[in-house]
Amino acid sequence: MMTLDYLLDGLDVRMGRLAIHVVRPDGSVAYGQIDEPAIHYGLRGAARLEIEEGDWVSLSARTVIVAPPRRRTRVVIQSGMRPGDVVVACLPIHATYHGSVGLFHHLRQPMVERFSVDDPIRRSFEELLDEIHAPRPGSRAMSDALLRQCLIWLLRRVFERGDCGLRWLAPLEDTRLGRALSAMHEQPQHCFSLPELAELAGMSRSVFAARFAHAVGQSPIEFLKALRLARAAALLARTDLPVKGVAARVGYASRSSFTRAFSACHGLAPAVFRTAGRRSETNVA
Repeated sequence: MMTLDYLLDGLDVRMGRLAIHVVRPDGSVAYGQIDEPAIHYGLRGAARLEIEEGDWVSLSARTVIVAPPRRRTRVVIQSGMRPGDVVVACLPIHATYHGSVGLFHHLRQPMVERFSVDDPIRRSFEELLDEIHAPRPGSRAMSDALLRQCLIWLLRRVFERGDCGLRWLAPLEDTRLGRALSAMHEQPQHCFSLPELAELAGMSRSVFAARFAHAVGQSPIEFLKALRLARAAALLARTDLPVKGVAARVGYASRSSFTRAFSACHGLAPAVFRTAGRRSETNVA
């Protein structure tokens, strides 16, 4: 696995346009699809950040969330908070490794860090926001440098914990694996074979299988199955597609085979999973 120092040696960071939102009176603010990964920083209040395909994360003051690219997001106010009590900063970022591979291109789950009042991460983000709000000569360069500092703090915490989520960095070490991973993420319903994935990666079948398992911790076919079932859980939670439609969307030819696989993975049949999830949301709201 790549070390943090090795990663930082090739890290190039530029920021997009900062937006600060006070949640509207209807209780939510939608960002739409942001093509770049985006940092969401809670300034005041409590809400949750909902991300397309079913992910959501609690967002409160002194919380930083890096949301995956190319997915719609919205902030939804939590029960008991008055409209206007929630203030969130959203900053799209362009972070690349050696100027070409997107640092967060293969991030599929949001990266979340919560911290205390005196945490250096908070100080870094506050300095970044101050610099953006009161531009002076050299502000652009200073802002990019402060953003890099913020990302270093976040990545340092992630590396120190040894999060299994670090697997999204594997394609940075071998961009050929990245091509195969991207294809599976973009078309989970496709019946990829091992030879087809190896061809996408430009490797022999045996070399590809070995490198993929070493980098990701699963065989390509196991990874594809897990990806499909995770995507199915998100569709069941966030859409009204019938179970048969969800099965087709993630590459299962029959409802029965999908139900068996989903139940083995999640411990509940798809319809029961959907009902339980929505009951839980109702209790929280």
